[in-house]
Amino acid sequence: MTLATALFLGLFVLCLGGSAILDKMALRMLGANEVFVARMGINALLSLVIFTVGWLPAKAAIAQAGKWPLVYITSSLLVILGGVFCYIKAMSVGEASTILPLTSAYPLVTFALAMIFLGEKFTWVKLVGTLLICAGVGLLAF
Repeated sequence: MTLATALFLGLFVLCLGGSAILDKMALRMLGANEVFVARMGINALLSLVIFTVGWLPAKAAIAQAGKWPLVYITSSLLVILGGVFCYIKAMSVGEASTILPLTSAYPLVTFALAMIFLGEKFTWVKLVGTLLICAGVGLLAF
């Protein structure tokens, strides 16, 4: 793993952990539906800025790549949108210190889907490592 990869992964973990606390703070003052809608609205506005700046280079790459990348990106966004909604609903009724670790069981899903859809090789080391991560997360949550 390169230093840049480790740095970005570390920053991702810090951002995700901090985001959960901020979500829970907002849920103290608003319902889950309101937090979800506000989050998506603010996301749309911020995305519009990024879209405006990066559209021309992206447009050329998208035109060259064809329709499938857009199908995958749209599907990914729909799945994430559903996931965020469920996460906000769970956070509205549970403790952040329990909910967020349990959301970290997703590597098991990724492990299985990567083999099915991406043709990644099964290894026992990957399976055991993924199961240990999920078990550790489960222990932290209870």
